[in-house]
Amino acid sequence: MGLTFTFPDTPAVDTLRLSGVAFGANGQYLQTIGYGGYLGSSPGNVANRANVYLDGYSLQNLQKTACLSPFKGGETDGMRDVVVSPENVQTCNVYFVIYNDLNRNGRPESTEELYQTHSIYSYASEAFTYSFTSADGRTTESGARRKGWSLVAHEVRQPSATPGRYVVTMNSVPEADERLSVRLHEPTNRLISQGAPLGGTLGGAK
Repeated sequence: MGLTFTFPDTPAVDTLRLSGVAFGANGQYLQTIGYGGYLGSSPGNVANRANVYLDGYSLQNLQKTACLSPFKGGETDGMRDVVVSPENVQTCNVYFVIYNDLNRNGRPESTEELYQTHSIYSYASEAFTYSFTSADGRTTESGARRKGWSLVAHEVRQPSATPGRYVVTMNSVPEADERLSVRLHEPTNRLISQGAPLGGTLGGAK
Protein backbone atom coordinates (compact mmCIF):
# COMPACT_ATOMS: atom_id res chain seq x y z
CA MET A 1 0.00 0.00 0.00
CA GLY A 2 1.44 3.36 -1.02
CA LEU A 3 0.21 6.56 0.62
CA THR A 4 0.97 10.10 -0.55
CA PHE A 5 1.43 13.02 1.83
CA THR A 6 1.70 16.77 1.31
CA PHE A 7 3.07 19.28 3.81
CA PRO A 8 4.29 22.89 4.00
CA ASP A 9 7.46 23.75 2.11
CA THR A 10 10.34 22.49 4.24
CA PRO A 11 14.10 22.74 3.64
CA ALA A 12 15.12 19.40 2.15
CA VAL A 13 17.99 18.69 4.54
CA ASP A 14 19.51 15.22 4.53
CA THR A 15 17.94 14.33 7.90
CA LEU A 16 14.32 15.08 6.86
CA ARG A 17 12.25 11.90 7.01
CA LEU A 18 8.65 10.68 6.67
CA SER A 19 7.68 7.53 8.58
CA GLY A 20 4.77 5.55 9.88
CA VAL A 21 4.93 4.85 13.62
CA ALA A 22 3.17 2.22 15.74
CA PHE A 23 2.70 2.26 19.50
CA GLY A 24 2.10 -0.43 22.09
CA ALA A 25 0.63 -0.40 25.58
CA ASN A 26 0.42 2.96 27.35
CA GLY A 27 1.39 4.80 24.19
CA GLN A 28 4.96 3.51 24.27
CA TYR A 29 6.90 3.59 21.00
CA LEU A 30 6.79 0.16 19.36
CA GLN A 31 8.35 0.48 15.93
CA THR A 32 8.73 2.57 12.80
CA ILE A 33 6.96 1.08 9.81
CA GLY A 34 6.71 2.10 6.19
CA TYR A 35 9.48 3.03 3.85
CA GLY A 36 9.46 6.74 3.16
CA GLY A 37 13.18 7.24 3.38
CA TYR A 38 15.06 10.48 3.80
CA LEU A 39 13.71 13.42 1.82
CA GLY A 40 16.93 15.39 1.50
CA SER A 41 18.11 16.63 -1.89
CA SER A 42 20.36 19.36 -3.25
CA PRO A 43 21.17 22.22 -0.86
CA GLY A 44 18.61 25.02 -1.04
CA ASN A 45 15.78 22.80 -2.29
CA VAL A 46 12.48 22.37 -0.45
CA ALA A 47 10.24 19.34 0.03
CA ASN A 48 6.44 19.44 0.21
CA ARG A 49 5.34 16.01 -0.98
CA ALA A 50 6.39 12.45 -0.15
CA ASN A 51 5.22 8.85 -0.22
CA VAL A 52 5.25 6.01 2.29
CA TYR A 53 5.01 2.37 1.26
CA LEU A 54 3.46 -0.08 3.74
CA ASP A 55 4.11 -3.65 2.64
CA GLY A 56 1.71 -6.44 3.50
CA TYR A 57 4.31 -8.55 5.29
CA SER A 58 5.19 -5.74 7.72
CA LEU A 59 1.53 -4.95 8.36
CA GLN A 60 0.76 -8.61 9.04
CA ASN A 61 3.62 -8.83 11.51
CA LEU A 62 2.47 -5.63 13.22
CA GLN A 63 -0.90 -7.25 13.94
CA LYS A 64 0.95 -9.86 16.04
CA THR A 65 2.53 -7.26 18.34
CA ALA A 66 1.28 -5.17 21.26
CA CYS A 67 -0.01 -2.70 18.68
CA LEU A 68 -3.18 -4.82 18.42
CA SER A 69 -5.29 -4.05 21.48
CA PRO A 70 -8.92 -3.46 22.51
CA PHE A 71 -10.35 -0.26 21.03
CA LYS A 72 -12.62 0.29 24.03
CA GLY A 73 -10.52 1.43 26.95
CA GLY A 74 -7.57 2.01 24.64
CA GLU A 75 -8.34 4.71 22.08
CA THR A 76 -11.34 5.71 24.21
CA ASP A 77 -9.39 5.96 27.48
CA GLY A 78 -10.50 8.96 29.54
CA MET A 79 -13.56 9.67 27.38
CA ARG A 80 -17.22 9.82 28.46
CA ASP A 81 -20.37 8.20 27.11
CA VAL A 82 -18.39 5.60 25.19
CA VAL A 83 -20.36 3.34 22.85
CA VAL A 84 -18.54 0.73 20.73
CA SER A 85 -20.25 -1.94 18.62
CA PRO A 86 -19.13 -4.66 18.78
CA GLU A 87 -17.48 -3.95 22.12
CA ASN A 88 -14.64 -6.47 21.84
CA VAL A 89 -13.13 -5.13 18.60
CA GLN A 90 -9.35 -4.73 18.51
CA THR A 91 -7.37 -2.17 16.53
CA CYS A 92 -3.79 -1.39 15.56
CA ASN A 93 -2.93 2.08 14.28
CA VAL A 94 -0.09 3.49 12.21
CA TYR A 95 0.50 7.23 12.67
CA PHE A 96 2.46 9.39 10.24
CA VAL A 97 5.01 12.07 10.97
CA ILE A 98 7.61 14.23 9.22
CA TYR A 99 10.64 14.68 11.43
CA ASN A 100 14.21 15.87 11.38
CA ASP A 101 16.12 12.69 12.25
CA LEU A 102 19.06 14.50 13.81
CA ASN A 103 20.43 11.44 15.60
CA ARG A 104 19.73 9.19 12.58
CA ASN A 105 18.19 6.43 14.67
CA GLY A 106 15.28 6.00 12.28
CA ARG A 107 12.59 6.89 14.81
CA PRO A 108 10.97 10.24 15.64
CA GLU A 109 11.80 11.88 18.95
CA SER A 110 9.48 14.50 20.46
CA THR A 111 12.02 17.25 19.78
CA GLU A 112 12.42 16.20 16.13
CA GLU A 113 8.77 16.19 15.03
CA LEU A 114 7.81 18.81 12.43
CA TYR A 115 4.46 17.78 10.93
CA GLN A 116 1.78 15.20 11.70
CA THR A 117 -1.66 14.13 10.61
CA HIS A 118 -4.50 12.79 12.75
CA SER A 119 -5.60 10.58 9.86
CA ILE A 120 -4.26 7.07 10.43
CA TYR A 121 -3.82 3.72 8.72
CA SER A 122 -5.72 1.35 10.97
CA TYR A 123 -6.40 -2.37 11.32
CA ALA A 124 -9.71 -3.53 12.82
CA SER A 125 -10.34 -7.14 13.82
CA GLU A 126 -13.92 -6.63 12.59
CA ALA A 127 -16.02 -3.81 11.23
CA PHE A 128 -17.26 -1.51 13.98
CA THR A 129 -18.79 1.82 14.89
CA TYR A 130 -18.21 4.00 17.92
CA SER A 131 -18.95 7.31 19.58
CA PHE A 132 -17.81 9.17 22.67
CA THR A 133 -17.65 12.58 24.31
CA SER A 134 -14.38 14.16 25.41
CA ALA A 135 -13.67 14.45 29.13
CA ASP A 136 -14.36 18.20 29.07
CA GLY A 137 -17.63 17.73 27.17
CA ARG A 138 -16.62 20.05 24.32
CA THR A 139 -16.12 17.41 21.64
CA THR A 140 -18.17 14.51 20.35
CA GLU A 141 -16.44 11.95 18.14
CA SER A 142 -17.87 9.13 16.08
CA GLY A 143 -16.60 6.80 13.43
CA ALA A 144 -17.06 3.66 11.38
CA ARG A 145 -14.16 1.43 10.35
CA ARG A 146 -14.19 -1.59 8.11
CA LYS A 147 -12.57 -4.93 8.86
CA GLY A 148 -8.89 -5.22 8.02
CA TRP A 149 -6.57 -2.35 7.13
CA SER A 150 -7.93 0.99 5.93
CA LEU A 151 -7.07 4.66 5.76
CA VAL A 152 -9.11 6.47 8.43
CA ALA A 153 -9.69 10.15 7.70
CA HIS A 154 -9.80 12.67 10.56
CA GLU A 155 -12.19 15.60 10.16
CA VAL A 156 -13.24 18.28 12.64
CA ARG A 157 -16.22 20.61 12.44
CA GLN A 158 -17.23 23.49 14.70
CA PRO A 159 -20.95 24.07 14.06
CA SER A 160 -21.89 27.75 14.15
CA ALA A 161 -24.95 26.89 16.23
CA THR A 162 -22.77 25.59 19.07
CA PRO A 163 -19.77 27.89 19.63
CA GLY A 164 -16.92 26.22 21.48
CA ARG A 165 -18.20 22.75 20.60
CA TYR A 166 -16.57 20.39 18.13
CA VAL A 167 -17.66 17.39 16.08
CA VAL A 168 -14.98 14.90 15.05
CA THR A 169 -15.36 12.01 12.62
CA MET A 170 -12.88 9.18 12.03
CA ASN A 171 -14.18 6.99 9.21
CA SER A 172 -12.57 4.45 6.91
CA VAL A 173 -12.41 6.03 3.47
CA PRO A 174 -13.45 4.09 0.34
CA GLU A 175 -10.52 2.13 -1.04
CA ALA A 176 -10.46 4.33 -4.16
CA ASP A 177 -9.91 7.40 -1.96
CA GLU A 178 -6.76 5.91 -0.43
CA ARG A 179 -5.00 7.23 -3.54
CA LEU A 180 -5.72 10.82 -2.49
CA SER A 181 -2.96 12.69 -0.70
CA VAL A 182 -3.09 13.25 3.06
CA ARG A 183 -2.19 16.68 4.42
CA LEU A 184 0.42 16.89 7.20
CA HIS A 185 0.41 19.93 9.51
CA GLU A 186 2.04 21.25 12.65
CA PRO A 187 1.17 19.26 15.82
CA THR A 188 -2.33 20.06 17.10
CA ASN A 189 -4.97 18.74 19.51
CA ARG A 190 -6.92 16.26 17.41
CA LEU A 191 -10.16 16.82 19.34
CA ILE A 192 -10.38 20.51 18.45
CA SER A 193 -7.98 21.09 15.55
CA GLN A 194 -9.72 22.55 12.54
CA GLY A 195 -9.35 20.67 9.31
CA ALA A 196 -11.33 19.82 6.21
CA PRO A 197 -10.58 18.09 2.92
CA LEU A 198 -8.82 20.40 0.47
CA GLY A 199 -9.23 19.66 -3.22
CA GLY A 200 -7.67 16.27 -3.88
CA THR A 201 -6.44 15.75 -0.35
CA LEU A 202 -7.66 14.19 2.88
CA GLY A 203 -7.31 16.24 6.05
CA GLY A 204 -6.81 19.97 5.80
CA ALA A 205 -4.52 22.37 7.54
CA LYS A 206 -4.76 22.65 11.29
